[in-house]
Amino acid sequence: MTLFVLAPVAVISLAGCKQVVGEDSTLARSANTVLLADRAFFNVTFVHPDIQVIRTRYRQPLMDYLTANTPYVGRALFNTGSERTLGMLETRMTDVADLEVVSYFDAHRKFGAVPLVRPLNRDGEPVSHSVFVTRQDSPLENLSDLEGRSLALGDFHSTLSNLVARHELIRAGVELDAIGSIEHFDNDEAVATAVLEGRFDAGAVADLVAYQHQDEGLRALHVSDPVPSAPWVVRHDLPARVVDTIREAPLAIDFEEADDRADWEEGIRYGFAPATDADYDPIREIMKTSPTGCEGSCHGPIGARR
Repeated sequence: MTLFVLAPVAVISLAGCKQVVGEDSTLARSANTVLLADRAFFNVTFVHPDIQVIRTRYRQPLMDYLTANTPYVGRALFNTGSERTLGMLETRMTDVADLEVVSYFDAHRKFGAVPLVRPLNRDGEPVSHSVFVTRQDSPLENLSDLEGRSLALGDFHSTLSNLVARHELIRAGVELDAIGSIEHFDNDEAVATAVLEGRFDAGAVADLVAYQHQDEGLRALHVSDPVPSAPWVVRHDLPARVVDTIREAPLAIDFEEADDRADWEEGIRYGFAPATDADYDPIREIMKTSPTGCEGSCHGPIGARR
């Protein structure tokens, strides 16, 4: 049994940390079957702002863990966009995908994808926060100070750096039209860089990104209420026994042993909690009052103003 069908998509596979571009699916399956002693393999696709093999080392320990604790071989794939990842999930080019909540809603509505698990944060809770950041020397003190200022937001499909950020502005009574300029960037790292370089007065990013840059000159201007952390999403047509097996392994990761996983990426080293569709109802409620800021296609160029 092979769960993954390799197709001509430029991705990075952790099976030997080699780049796979248009590899023949039959040869790929047979080669892995021989090398991995007839163990089927499943793929987890992660959205990352840049495809660099050097970054895969932070995901490799998790793939090694999944391989050691399931009957299957876990492989990580990377690409740069949520839309492309949705396409991979829909066409069975990947089995599991790490998605933004807004992208999960698209996958659930279009082809019945379901949430598998959601990561814990450093406090052991399956939640995340949207964080408005500014420079250490900025005079800004609260969200109302953004009136007339420039604000960098993440991709239109971003839950924390766009949707929840817009919701927080509305809750604070800040009219979006009162902000001097709002521009969207492809990812949260680009937002943080834009603020650090002084090109924007403030920006909204996921809490993980805010933590990573707090020693580089960024400080938190505002932190949102907690929202459910983004899910790992599984194809709807995987057999239930396979889904259950894949789910049990990450759920068994012990939060208390997080310090022993210092070589794991921050967003996965603390473990996981079960995820259900109902967990994300609070995000659906936010979407009713705080639209993402676009209609139709939400994939404009970097710096596209909305």
